[in-house]
Amino acid sequence: MRHDDITDDQLAAFIDAASRERQVPEETQRLRDAEEMLALKDPHAALKFLEPLLRDHPDHPDVVLLAARAYFKSAQLNKALALSERMVETNPADFYARRLLGRTLQRLGRADEARGHLRLIDEIAE
Repeated sequence: MRHDDITDDQLAAFIDAASRERQVPEETQRLRDAEEMLALKDPHAALKFLEPLLRDHPDHPDVVLLAARAYFKSAQLNKALALSERMVETNPADFYARRLLGRTLQRLGRADEARGHLRLIDEIAE
């Protein structure tokens, strides 16, 4: 259907339907709540929301990234390392995951390993 084929009644019905409260899937709400907890600088609370998602959707990139960030911010560096390594392995062009991996390696005292990941990001950013 082209936009000029849409009638005024169809448009009004769509706007009316869009204004009603929509149900958000539980998984989506948990992800949003975890993001909010991270924004409020409470990574432990974020992980409470993420634990069931990690169990049920262990390969979902949004879940893995948010969990890796929460682990990093809560100083659970070995868990952050495992997830960030997995993300970089899955998608080497994911520069946010690569930066998280580099920063995690730095905090673990593995500066030489971190340097390669962080240098790659800096070279591409230039």
